[in-house]
Amino acid sequence: MKILFCLAILLHTATSEIHDIVVSGVFESSIMTYNYTQSREYCLSQNATLATLEQVTRAQNTSFQTCRYGWVKEQQIILARTTATKSCGSNHIGIIKQEPCGYYIAPSAYCYKFNVVTGVFHVESQSGKYNLTFAEANSTCVGLNATVATESQLRVAHAAGFQTCRAGWVAEQKIFISRTTPAAECASGEVGIKEYPGTNEKSDVFCFRSDLNHTDVYVVYPPFGNSSMTYSEATQQCLSLGDSLASNKQLRSAPTPISDGIPGWSKDNDVVQFSSGNLTITPCVNEPSRLASAYCFNPNITDFIPVRTKDDKLWLKITMVCIIASIFIILLMAAAFMRGNNCICCARPKKPAQDSTLEKDNGLHHPRWNKTSMYIPKDDIFHQIPAYQNNDAGTKPSVLSKALNTGYRSHTFTNYGFESTPEDSEHSFDKTHPDRSPAGVNPQDASPGNSHMYSNAGFDGTY
Repeated sequence: MKILFCLAILLHTATSEIHDIVVSGVFESSIMTYNYTQSREYCLSQNATLATLEQVTRAQNTSFQTCRYGWVKEQQIILARTTATKSCGSNHIGIIKQEPCGYYIAPSAYCYKFNVVTGVFHVESQSGKYNLTFAEANSTCVGLNATVATESQLRVAHAAGFQTCRAGWVAEQKIFISRTTPAAECASGEVGIKEYPGTNEKSDVFCFRSDLNHTDVYVVYPPFGNSSMTYSEATQQCLSLGDSLASNKQLRSAPTPISDGIPGWSKDNDVVQFSSGNLTITPCVNEPSRLASAYCFNPNITDFIPVRTKDDKLWLKITMVCIIASIFIILLMAAAFMRGNNCICCARPKKPAQDSTLEKDNGLHHPRWNKTSMYIPKDDIFHQIPAYQNNDAGTKPSVLSKALNTGYRSHTFTNYGFESTPEDSEHSFDKTHPDRSPAGVNPQDASPGNSHMYSNAGFDGTY
C-alpha cells in the first residue's frame, strides 16, 4: 500500500500544475470527485456555493486555471485554462466544456428549409432530377409534411421572388418553371412562369407547406412514440425532410418570429428557444451522475495565486523517499518475523529424541523385545535388591547409584514354560526367587525349573 501511495503521488505531481488557487472567490475542490448533487453539498460544507459558469469565467479572465474538470451550477462539467498545456485541456484555453454534453435531450429541433418562398419549395427525386411521375411527386410531398403546390401558389411565390432553374409538377398535373431573372441555361433565358408541354411524363415537383408561408425555419418533433431526441437524432430528423438543422444565425434572422418556449436543437449543438422574439441558448448539460471536481464560490475568501517554481528534480526526491520508506518497512517486517537466527514462519517444533528400541505405552517407554515389562519407580528399586532388603551394609555404592540412575529402565519380567538349564542358573542376575525358594525350583511344583521369575534392576553387572 505504501508503494501504491507513492506511485499515486508521483503521478499526481507529474500531471498537476496548479494547487489551491483562489481567484475572485472561486476555488476548486480537492482531488476528490463528486456527482452533481455531491458537488453542491461539498461547497456548502466549505461555507460556499457551487460557482456559476459566469463566476468561473470571470475568475478565468483574472488568471484562474486548474487541471481538473469540475461541476458548475448550470450542471456542466468545465475546465478553466489560461495557458495552453497538452496534459491539461489538450492545449486549449478558456472555458472548456467536457464532451459529450448530450445528456440534455430536447423535445424538438429547428430545421432550415433552403429556398422556400411563401411556403413553396422545389423537390427532386432521390434517384436524380426529372424522375418523378405525378403520383410519385404527390407521395414525395406528403413524405415532407407538404402537399403538391397549386399553380396559384406557385405564381404567388414567383411574385415574392421565388425562382429555380428546374421545372416541376403542380397540383393541376402541369409542369412549370419559375424564373425572375434571365439566364441562358435556365428556361432559354426567359422569365416568368413558363409551362412545359403536357407530353412530359416525368419531372420534379413543387411542394407547399403552410407553416413556411412566412419563414424558412420550422420546428420538428421526434418520431411517433418518442418524447425527446438527442442532437444526432435531431440532425437525422431534419435530413429526412430534405433540410438541415438551423444554425443560431439562421434562427436569429428568421423572417418572422417563432413561437416562444419551445426548446429545440440548433445546428450549433445548442438547445435554444425563443423568448419574446429573442433567441436564448440553453447550455447543454452533463449527466448528473458523472464524477468531477467542484468549482465553489465564496466572495469573502482572499485571492491566493501560488508562485510555482519549476523543480525538475521533485519527482526524484519523492522517488528516493518512497524507496527509503519501503526498505524500512521491509526491515521492520523482517525483524518482527525473526526469532534468533531463524524465521518463526519457517521454524518447526522439534520432537524429543528417544530410544528407537523403546515403545511408548501409556506414557512409559519399554523395550520392544519385552512385551511384559512394567515400570518400577526409583524409590522401589532398592527393595528389588536382595542385599538392600537384608540391610547388607556391604552393598556396593556404585551398584546402588547405578540402580538409582537407571531406575526408569528397570523391568520385572516373567518367563513361563521354559525348562531350567544350567545357563539359566548361571546367568540369573538374581540367584534367589522372591519367595526364597532355590533357583530353578517352583514352590508350587517340586519339579525343577518349570518357571522362572527374574528381576532385572537395570544393572549391567550382578551384585
